[in-house]
Amino acid sequence: MTTRVAHDAFGPKQVRQLKEIYERARAVTAQYPESHVANRAAKKLIDAFETGTRSDETGGRWLSETDPQGNA
Repeated sequence: MTTRVAHDAFGPKQVRQLKEIYERARAVTAQYPESHVANRAAKKLIDAFETGTRSDETGGRWLSETDPQGNA
């Protein structure tokens, strides 16, 4: 997960939360077999984080283009 773009769009607390979500998803994929529903959900989440990282490497700034409002 890229932190440079995340720091531009979010504050330090939100960046820490996003990192925690990413790391916990990685732990779930290590803990459960690939056929488990939790593993599949975690992989989708990881793919979403990594897709953002790859698009940032190619010049896209998807995370900074978001308009976060409220709490989800």
